[in-house]
Order: sequence, then C-alpha cells, then structure tokens
Amino acid sequence: MKSYKAPYSPDDMAPKGRIGRTKKRSLKTTPSPTEGLPDIFALPISVYLQNTNAGVLVSDEKHRFIWGNDVFMGYNTFPYSGNVINLAFQPFIDHIAPLLAESAGFELKMKELRKKKKPFFGWELTFKTGHIREISYIPVFDGRRFAGSIWQIVDVTRHRQWQEELKRTDEKYRVILDNLNAALCETDLEGIILKVYESFCRMSGYTEEELIGRNITDVFVPEENREYARNLRRYRVEKKLALLYDMEIVLKDGTRKWVLASSGNIYDREGNPIGGVGIHMDITPQKILQKELEVAKQAAEEAQRAQKEFLANMSHEIRTPLNAIIGMAHLLDETTLNEEQKEYIKILKHSSGILHGLITDILDISKIEAGKQEVHPREFDLRDLIQSMKHTFQLKLAQRPVQVTVELDKRIDSLLIGDDMILNQILMNLLGNAEKFTKEGEIAIKVYLENIQGNALWIRFKVCDTGIGIQKDKLELIFQNYKQAEKDIRERYGGTGLGLAIAKQLVELQGGKISVEEGPEFSTCFSFTLPFIDTRKSVNPAAGEELENKYSRIDFGQAKVLVVEDNPMNLKYIISLLEKYKIHYQLATNGPDALYFLESRQYDLVLMDIRIPGMDGFELARKIREDESRPNVATPVIATTAAAVPSTISMARSIGITDILTKPYTPDQLLQVLNKYLNEDETEIIMEVQNISGYEFHPALDVRYLNTLYESNIGYAIDLFEIFVMTIKEEMGKLEKVAQERDWEKLKFQVHKIKPNFSMVGLTWVTGKMEALEGILRKAEDLDVIPGMLEEITTEVNNLYPTIESELQKMYAFVKNHENS
Repeated sequence: MKSYKAPYSPDDMAPKGRIGRTKKRSLKTTPSPTEGLPDIFALPISVYLQNTNAGVLVSDEKHRFIWGNDVFMGYNTFPYSGNVINLAFQPFIDHIAPLLAESAGFELKMKELRKKKKPFFGWELTFKTGHIREISYIPVFDGRRFAGSIWQIVDVTRHRQWQEELKRTDEKYRVILDNLNAALCETDLEGIILKVYESFCRMSGYTEEELIGRNITDVFVPEENREYARNLRRYRVEKKLALLYDMEIVLKDGTRKWVLASSGNIYDREGNPIGGVGIHMDITPQKILQKELEVAKQAAEEAQRAQKEFLANMSHEIRTPLNAIIGMAHLLDETTLNEEQKEYIKILKHSSGILHGLITDILDISKIEAGKQEVHPREFDLRDLIQSMKHTFQLKLAQRPVQVTVELDKRIDSLLIGDDMILNQILMNLLGNAEKFTKEGEIAIKVYLENIQGNALWIRFKVCDTGIGIQKDKLELIFQNYKQAEKDIRERYGGTGLGLAIAKQLVELQGGKISVEEGPEFSTCFSFTLPFIDTRKSVNPAAGEELENKYSRIDFGQAKVLVVEDNPMNLKYIISLLEKYKIHYQLATNGPDALYFLESRQYDLVLMDIRIPGMDGFELARKIREDESRPNVATPVIATTAAAVPSTISMARSIGITDILTKPYTPDQLLQVLNKYLNEDETEIIMEVQNISGYEFHPALDVRYLNTLYESNIGYAIDLFEIFVMTIKEEMGKLEKVAQERDWEKLKFQVHKIKPNFSMVGLTWVTGKMEALEGILRKAEDLDVIPGMLEEITTEVNNLYPTIESELQKMYAFVKNHENS
C-alpha cells in the first residue's frame, strides 16, 4: 500500500506553520539546531517516516491527522475506506474508539497528550480483534512553536502473547513444584545454592534468604556422608550424567529425613556444565515401613517354618480319628435305619468327606514344604493310569453335559518307571480343578512324548477344559498357596486354594515344570513335563480300548458340533451317541447361548432342536445366515423336530436350514447325517444295529424300537430310563396345569418338549398321541377335545409308569450280574 498524503507531505515546502516548512531567517538569527551535528541529521524526516517498520501517523499544529505511512495503512485494526487521512482530532477519536476492547479512557488520554504536548511512550491499546498496538507520541516543535506530532504505532500482539504464555507456563510449573512432595533447587558447579523453590524451603525448614549462597552439601548432608556426596556431584559433572540415589539429610531443626534425589547438570549454549538442578522427594515413611517389613518378614518366615513342621508332624494324629469317623459312618449306613437316621448318616458322610479333602490338602502342602515328601519310583502302566483317570471323572461328572477325552501318544507303548502315585495326585488335582469350573463342554487329558535321551523319556501332560477360564493377569497367582483367581471363587465353588499349588510343587519335586495358558479350543490348559525311565516292556491293550474297537472305523477327524437342545432325555441320548462316535461337541440349552457360541467360534455342524427356550430354531437359523461376516454362515444346520410336516420342512429350507432329522431318530439315522456332512471322503459308514447285550426289554414296551435305539449298551438305556422316571410326573403335572389355564400356546410348547421322551422308554404309541394333540393345538381347532385327549394320555402314562420303574430296576440287576460274572 502506498503512503497517503494530505495536500502536502513532510518533505514538501508546506504552507506557513506546517511540519517540514523551511523558514527564512536573517544572518543574525539563532544558529540552527543541527549545527555541529553529523550530516545525517540534515536529511528530510520523511525518509525515516516512510521507511520505518513501525506504523506512523502525522498530525499538524491543529492536531489534524494529515498523513500515514504504508505500515500504518496496512494495519487491519484501522479499517479505513479510501483515503480518510485528513481527519480532525475529534473525528479521528470517534473513528478509533469503537474498535477498542476498552475505549473509556482512550479519548481522555488523547486529549491529555494534545494538551500537555510532551513525549509519551509505551501506551498500549487492545483492539476487539485481539491485536495489541503500542503507541509512542512525539510532539514536534519549530523553536518554541508547536509544529505538529508524530504518532508511532507498533504491533506488539505476538510479543505480548509470548510473554503471557511464558508467564502462564512459569506459573503452572511453579505451582506444580511448590505443591508436589518434590523439593527443587539449583546450584553452581561447587554446590553453592543459587535458587530454591517454596517446596524446598518447606521440606528443609529454611527460608530462601538463609539458603542462597550456601553450599548444599555442608548444609544438609551429615558430616559422615559429605565426601560421598561431593564425589557424586563431581562424577555427575564429569560424566554429564543424571543421577538417582537415596540419602539421609539433616534439616534445620536437627531432625533427619531420607530423600530420593534426582540430580542433573545445567548447560550453557556451548554444552558446558555450569551448574546443577536437584529434585528431592521425602521417602522417610517408606524407609520406616521397609525396615518394619523386613523385621515382620523374618518373624513370619520363622512362624511359617514352625507351622509347616507342626502340620507335617500332625498328619498321622489328625487322619487316624478322621478315618475312624468316615469308616463308622459307612458301617452305620449298612445297618437298619429309619428315614431320619439315614438322612443324618448321609449328612455325616458328606461333611466328613469334605473335611477329609481339606485336611489332605493342608497336610500335603505342609509335608512338601517341610521337605518330608519323597519320590518312590516303580514300574507302572501309564496308559492304564490315564484310562482309569478318565473313567473315574466321567462317572463323577454323572449327568453333567461334560465330555472327558483322552489323547495318548502311540509311541508310549511300554511300562515306565516313575512315581505313579505322585503322578496320579497331580492329575487328580488338575482334573478336580477342571471339573469344578466346567459346567458343560469338554475336559481333555493329553499325553505326548516330548523328548528321548537314551532310556529316559520326557513326557508332557496337558489337562484342558472349556470352563470359566482364568484372567491373564491372574495366571501366575493361582499356583500360590491359599490363592484363587477371584475373590468370590471360594464362595461360589469352594476349595482351599491349595490344589494347584500342590500340583506345582509335586511337579517341581521331580524336576519338571508346570504352566497354564489359553488355547484356541479350551479356556484353560495346564501343561507339565516329567521324566520317566523306559523299561521297554510292552503293554497289553486296555480292556476299554478293546470295547471301543467296534467303532474304530468311525473317524470324523477333529469335527466340532454344536448341540442346541433343552430336553434332558434328548440331551443324554445325543451326547452318548456323539461320545461313542468320538465327535467333539459344545452344548447350548437355549437360543441366546447358542447364538453366543455361533458368533465366537467355528463349528462343522449345528444339531438344533426347532423348539428351544429364548429363541426358536427358525429365528436362530435366520441369524446364522443373515451376516456373511459371521463364522458359521456356511455351516450345515440340521434341525431336529417331531413335526416334520411339509410346511415345516419348506419353511426350514427357505431360511437356510440344511436338513431335517425327525424325532425320535435312531443312532443309525444320526450317524448317516453325520457321515453326510462331516465325512470328507463321503464313504458310507454302516453300523450294525443289534442287541448283543443279552438283555430283553418288557414285552409291554416297543422292544424292537428299544433294541434299535440302545444297541448293545444298556448303560445308555439306564440313563434315559432314570431321567424319565425322575422327571415325567412333574412334566405331566405342568401339562395339566397349563391345560387348566387354557394357555394353548404354552401347552403346545410343553407337548412338543416332552413328546420324544415316551419313545425313549419304549412308549412309542404315547408319542404318537402327543403328536396328534400337538396337531390340534397347532391348528387351534376343536380345542374342546384337548382335556379328554390329555386325560387319556395321563391315564396311560400312569398305568405304565410302574412298568418303566420295574424295567429300570431290572436293568440295574442285569448290569450288576454282568459285572460280577
């Protein structure tokens, strides 16, 4: 922007009285003010005014603003429109005042400057835009005559912002340092205190005046440690290192404190040390606590050693009377007792068993830590030990939907030398832990040959489960004595917190290592290695393996099946078949649980009842198929239903259900479905369905169907007959109650739920009548016949119930005789 001029400019020959006018004088006049000064002072003032970096305004002797340079005209805080320079004093004030953040004193100050006509510097004006301008006022005189004024306007906005920011930063850190438990001071290279902060004065008890100029070592460090402190400072300066150390200091009142000191060098611009800065934190309470803890630790260790010795020595004394209590309780149970006495004995046996387990854990850990546990190697059959462990825990799990599986390395085919009793205890503890936290799913025992060195074998054992899992930050905690992963574990699941600690110490006692981890298939997996001696004596195949040879040609690899079913009898039946076919399965008893499993892991097949609580099978199938990003969008879904009518099949196909398996189905029918969708070779597997057990079902039942259903295993039949006997009366009662309430939708669900149960015990015609009842409910027509149909079914079930009970007792006797023979 060019300079704006009034009708004249400072370097023109202006009219009389104007700035820059050259006045004629006689030779007798007073010498010029520039006489004797360098030539530069004779240059026109306009050269400076036009080329300075500051904004400049010029006013004449009448205080009229007549000229502004390019810098001034470029300021966006003076929004002139066109050439408005040529303003009288008051209009200029009126133009500028509304632009200011605070305009109240602006006019007064301007009038004061006009009146006094004295130079004034450093007047700051803050504009509404946030800009800050510093004004300097210079009146110009020609002799004694006032010739006008020069107003210098400098933009100091950024400079003031920097100052404010520095001020705020300095204040922030000063407040932080003063309020922290961190005392800060600065010294020179010899340790002379140059600057201290309030926090340092507060900690030491000295004032700032008492500390400045004194040597920090001489003031604070006890005399016996001063040489060490000076050496530390010299080392810090020479090596140019920051140091962290704790030391004892003396305060003004003579008391001593421990401080944690962090000191570093202060450098000049060339990188040379010129002093030091130190931060001191009071750690006296921590030091006192540390000493107290050391004393307490020693006392605790002494007490712990005495306790362990005492408990180890008390093993015999405690167990002897406890064994007598348990033994006498069992003997009493075999005598003639009334019902009340039987209940007392039952409670006594249960409570004494719990007490025995707790005492065993405590005594075992005490014996191990007291060094009384000994290893007794002997010859044993590892395969037999593992199979026995599997059967024991499978029986213990009873009706719970948990599968116990075993993987044994085929290379382990000879007798081993080691302490099988200790190995048994380790596995019992790990399996007991898995059984406690696994409500459904799988517990796996895996045994691998890891290393061979001559006749020494290193064998890895794994015990994995699909239970509640362990948080990663708690994995190491679980191996500590009396520690459990969560605070509420003992309340919810019981236990002493010693089982895993005992297992760990027994493993380490034999030179092995134990760890816990998560796996892709299991929530928790405990793994440990132990050394054994190979006798190279062959082992005869286990009897259990021979019984399984019948199904040896069935191999579905590592296929995983999700079973969605809520009927207890159907569950038991499906699970027993899947276990027989060596198929890994996951169980869900309602729709939401099934959906959770389907969204969190991949399955090879879904076996799903159409009528399940929380969400029917059709809705679940839609959710499986609707999102291509879900892991099971392409997984085959097999629906099981007792109502395989054309409309149901058509609807199932339309929403993505792959196939229908009609209830009740035989093992062979299920096997054919599994073979169709899980057998990659697509080779047909044909099972022999015949009753080779020698057991004959009651002729009042559907014998042919029962023989086909249970094949040669009366154990499975016993399980399902037991469930029927225990649950059917309650289920029939629910039917009658719902029918009386005339809640037909609820009745239809209940009929559908228990309909297959009758076939499981050979009452196939009752299942047929239930199907007819369900058909009427489905059509919602002729509902008046329902009470009569239900009464007929109830009467028939009540009449045949004693036959079912009798058949169950007959099967019990058959199995017992078979075991004794």
